[in-house]
Amino acid sequence: MRRASFLITTILLLGCCLGFLVLMSPRVFAGAVLAEHELGDGVVFAISSYGYREPERDCVGIVTDLHNIYTSPIQVKESDLCLVIMGTGTMLLVDQDVYDRINAGPRSPEAGRISAVVTELGNSLSALAICGLISIKDPDTAYLGANAVAYSGIACLTLKAAFGRARPWTDEGPYSFTGPRISDDYNSMPSGHSATAFALATVLAKQYPEYKYVFYACASLIAVSRVYVHAHWPSDVLAGAALGVWSANHVMKSSRILEIRW
Repeated sequence: MRRASFLITTILLLGCCLGFLVLMSPRVFAGAVLAEHELGDGVVFAISSYGYREPERDCVGIVTDLHNIYTSPIQVKESDLCLVIMGTGTMLLVDQDVYDRINAGPRSPEAGRISAVVTELGNSLSALAICGLISIKDPDTAYLGANAVAYSGIACLTLKAAFGRARPWTDEGPYSFTGPRISDDYNSMPSGHSATAFALATVLAKQYPEYKYVFYACASLIAVSRVYVHAHWPSDVLAGAALGVWSANHVMKSSRILEIRW
């Protein structure tokens, strides 16, 4: 019975992550558009793993492009912000129950080892290593992915320090927010691993839309693993996932490496 509850709860949380992102960032699922076809206010260059074509570039240096990414005004749509607040707030109300269900029942050594490996795939260094491997065949995607990971990391660290939410391992409960504080014990919200995983997944989903569900499923597994290893509350991973998607969209919108127009 406990195992069934764990599976049901895990599936529901995965569904929440995926559904939440579909509603929040519909542009990611827009699919490929042929190069030099007009779309609204600009031109879209589509990247596909089949018949890949190198897009034309402006004479924009990497330094200038990085400046564009990291100094562009922060823009958040009111509808997206309301959705994030409502989703995270709703999950906050059931954080303890969902957390207990995911962590209910005995754990086998194998499950512990697998969860340890899965959760570390959301580490920033792991994500950057993946970008390094991608750069061998697709340097543009690797560039965007690395910057999405870095941008989400900066945003995450800022919010973690601002909220000062106690992690599950402190046994202070899901409603312990101490305010501005720099301490690993009080860096629970949002989940940095979840933000990293979804930032990279969003870039990959945009560049290779035929595999978007695989990318998001992997990111969701990483997010759930953060709850399973007692590092975060469920609402932390939802907030982290939303932050990761937003960060990736900001990077892709601000960068001129691929001249992506939204």
